[in-house]
Amino acid sequence: MSIKQTIKNKVVRVEILGFLLAILTCWITEWFDPPFSFQQVIIESLVLLILGWSTVTWTIRTVERIRVLEGFILMCASCKSVKVNDKWERIESVLGYDQPMNISHGLCPTCFEKYQKEFRN
Repeated sequence: MSIKQTIKNKVVRVEILGFLLAILTCWITEWFDPPFSFQQVIIESLVLLILGWSTVTWTIRTVERIRVLEGFILMCASCKSVKVNDKWERIESVLGYDQPMNISHGLCPTCFEKYQKEFRN
Protein backbone atom coordinates (compact mmCIF):
# COMPACT_ATOMS: atom_id res chain seq x y z
CA MET A 1 0.00 0.00 0.00
CA SER A 2 1.39 3.41 -0.95
CA ILE A 3 2.02 6.22 1.51
CA LYS A 4 -0.72 8.35 -0.07
CA GLN A 5 -3.21 5.48 0.20
CA THR A 6 -2.29 5.07 3.88
CA ILE A 7 -2.75 8.79 4.51
CA LYS A 8 -6.14 8.72 2.75
CA ASN A 9 -7.23 5.78 4.89
CA LYS A 10 -6.15 7.56 8.09
CA VAL A 11 -7.98 10.76 7.13
CA VAL A 12 -11.16 8.83 6.32
CA ARG A 13 -10.94 6.91 9.62
CA VAL A 14 -10.54 10.16 11.59
CA GLU A 15 -13.52 11.71 9.79
CA ILE A 16 -15.69 8.67 10.47
CA LEU A 17 -14.60 8.58 14.11
CA GLY A 18 -15.38 12.30 14.46
CA PHE A 19 -18.90 11.92 13.12
CA LEU A 20 -19.54 8.86 15.26
CA LEU A 21 -18.41 10.82 18.33
CA ALA A 22 -20.77 13.64 17.34
CA ILE A 23 -23.65 11.16 17.11
CA LEU A 24 -22.70 9.66 20.48
CA THR A 25 -22.64 13.16 21.96
CA CYS A 26 -26.18 13.78 20.67
CA TRP A 27 -27.40 10.62 22.40
CA ILE A 28 -25.56 11.39 25.65
CA THR A 29 -26.76 14.99 25.88
CA GLU A 30 -30.31 13.92 25.12
CA TRP A 31 -30.13 11.17 27.76
CA PHE A 32 -28.87 13.53 30.49
CA ASP A 33 -31.09 16.46 29.51
CA PRO A 34 -34.66 15.32 30.30
CA PRO A 35 -37.16 14.88 28.84
CA PHE A 36 -35.64 12.28 26.46
CA SER A 37 -36.90 12.86 22.92
CA PHE A 38 -36.30 9.75 20.85
CA GLN A 39 -37.50 11.42 17.62
CA GLN A 40 -35.15 14.38 18.06
CA VAL A 41 -32.08 12.24 18.68
CA ILE A 42 -32.89 10.00 15.68
CA ILE A 43 -33.27 13.03 13.40
CA GLU A 44 -30.00 14.55 14.68
CA SER A 45 -28.24 11.21 14.18
CA LEU A 46 -29.56 10.88 10.62
CA VAL A 47 -28.47 14.43 9.76
CA LEU A 48 -24.99 13.72 11.13
CA LEU A 49 -24.81 10.42 9.22
CA ILE A 50 -25.71 12.19 5.97
CA LEU A 51 -23.15 14.94 6.59
CA GLY A 52 -20.53 12.35 7.55
CA TRP A 53 -21.19 10.24 4.46
CA SER A 54 -20.97 13.25 2.13
CA THR A 55 -17.78 14.50 3.83
CA VAL A 56 -16.06 11.11 3.60
CA THR A 57 -17.17 10.67 -0.02
CA TRP A 58 -15.89 14.15 -0.93
CA THR A 59 -12.56 13.44 0.79
CA ILE A 60 -12.06 10.16 -1.06
CA ARG A 61 -12.89 11.75 -4.44
CA THR A 62 -10.57 14.69 -3.78
CA VAL A 63 -7.65 12.45 -2.83
CA GLU A 64 -8.21 10.34 -5.96
CA ARG A 65 -8.21 13.48 -8.16
CA ILE A 66 -4.97 14.66 -6.57
CA ARG A 67 -3.38 11.27 -7.21
CA VAL A 68 -4.37 11.44 -10.90
CA LEU A 69 -3.05 14.99 -11.31
CA GLU A 70 0.25 14.13 -9.61
CA GLY A 71 0.75 11.33 -12.14
CA PHE A 72 1.25 13.73 -15.08
CA ILE A 73 4.71 14.58 -16.38
CA LEU A 74 5.34 17.90 -18.15
CA MET A 75 7.24 17.37 -21.43
CA CYS A 76 8.85 19.99 -23.65
CA ALA A 77 7.06 19.94 -27.01
CA SER A 78 10.30 20.70 -28.81
CA CYS A 79 13.23 18.77 -27.32
CA LYS A 80 11.20 16.17 -25.39
CA SER A 81 12.86 17.01 -22.05
CA VAL A 82 10.68 16.39 -19.02
CA LYS A 83 10.31 18.41 -15.84
CA VAL A 84 11.17 16.39 -12.72
CA ASN A 85 11.47 18.12 -9.34
CA ASP A 86 11.74 21.57 -11.00
CA LYS A 87 14.61 20.42 -13.27
CA TRP A 88 14.39 19.62 -16.98
CA GLU A 89 15.92 16.23 -17.82
CA ARG A 90 16.13 14.07 -20.92
CA ILE A 91 13.16 11.72 -21.24
CA GLU A 92 15.42 8.70 -21.56
CA SER A 93 16.69 9.20 -18.02
CA VAL A 94 13.17 9.57 -16.66
CA LEU A 95 11.54 6.61 -18.40
CA GLY A 96 13.69 4.30 -16.33
CA TYR A 97 11.52 5.10 -13.30
CA ASP A 98 9.16 2.36 -12.17
CA GLN A 99 6.00 4.50 -12.05
CA PRO A 100 2.91 4.68 -14.25
CA MET A 101 3.06 7.96 -16.18
CA ASN A 102 0.76 10.19 -18.18
CA ILE A 103 2.64 12.65 -20.38
CA SER A 104 1.60 16.24 -21.05
CA HIS A 105 3.37 18.85 -23.20
CA GLY A 106 4.92 22.21 -22.43
CA LEU A 107 8.13 24.07 -23.31
CA CYS A 108 11.33 23.98 -21.28
CA PRO A 109 12.98 27.40 -20.66
CA THR A 110 15.68 26.83 -23.32
CA CYS A 111 13.21 25.98 -26.08
CA PHE A 112 10.85 28.73 -24.93
CA GLU A 113 13.59 31.34 -25.43
CA LYS A 114 14.54 29.81 -28.78
CA TYR A 115 10.96 29.92 -30.12
CA GLN A 116 10.29 33.30 -28.57
CA LYS A 117 13.21 34.75 -30.59
CA GLU A 118 11.93 33.04 -33.75
CA PHE A 119 8.40 34.37 -33.31
CA ARG A 120 9.66 37.91 -32.68
CA ASN A 121 11.53 37.92 -36.00
